[in-house]
Amino acid sequence: MSKTLIGFVLGLLVVPVIGAAVLLSGNFPFQATEKPPRWERRIASLALDPAVARKAAGLANPIAATDDEVMRGMKLYRDDCAGCHGSPGKPSLWGRNNLYPPAPQFADHGVHDPVPEVFVVLKYGIRYTGMAGWKDLVSDDDLWRVATFLTRMKSLPPAVEAEWVGSPQAAPSDSAAGKGR
Repeated sequence: MSKTLIGFVLGLLVVPVIGAAVLLSGNFPFQATEKPPRWERRIASLALDPAVARKAAGLANPIAATDDEVMRGMKLYRDDCAGCHGSPGKPSLWGRNNLYPPAPQFADHGVHDPVPEVFVVLKYGIRYTGMAGWKDLVSDDDLWRVATFLTRMKSLPPAVEAEWVGSPQAAPSDSAAGKGR
């Protein structure tokens, strides 16, 4: 056998053995209060984005983006999501610092994914994060409303913008307690 082939075979055997040793020795970080390393975020993103897009394929938003529907989505977000994901001018201290990975602060930057993909995340959640699935707790129509609001957060209708910016801030304990509809 050539040295290259021997090196390849040893690499296939040694890397998993070292990985298992790190995992089983108790040296793998588990704390939710730690910032995820870049490599971990990159791997998670590589896996998550295509999986969400695949699950959302063929879905269409049944909710028209009227001022009333966006307002309803904003109120649902404010009541059930802002505790982890933040409110205007008030990022969630808890969701930003004590979840692993930290919860995205949507009030700061909005959501740039298509509405069907946001709906899928809201409905089914994301494993190994603090993002729960709301499948059996909130109606699909309400999940579509929240997704519609999130994707329009940076260009809200004037009445919704006024309510959003002037709305009372949700307490972090509201969402953390699993308050649902």
